[in-house]
Amino acid sequence: MHAFLAFLPRPEGGTIKVSREWVEASDWFVLFTLGTLLFLLGAFAIWAWLIWRRTTKPEPHIKLLMELEEESAVEARTTMPEVEPEMRAPWEQPPDWWRKEAP
Repeated sequence: MHAFLAFLPRPEGGTIKVSREWVEASDWFVLFTLGTLLFLLGAFAIWAWLIWRRTTKPEPHIKLLMELEEESAVEARTTMPEVEPEMRAPWEQPPDWWRKEAP
């Protein structure tokens, strides 16, 4: 296909004559699109940096809340839960009714 195009006559002034106003508009469109893309990339980079900074260097009141939460989690793990008495209906058997009692 490309070899065939080489034999076709070409116009002297290019393929299509485009007025200068259209060229400027297309240039401005490309510049606006690139500006928008760079702005969005910058916004996402700043957003990611803010998230990273908040997790590595929290503010003092958030740091205090995190420490209190850790302390309460440690206390919850060390304390034994209270055993609640089993509430069974009168017709229910104990859970190990099938085991034989050792003499």
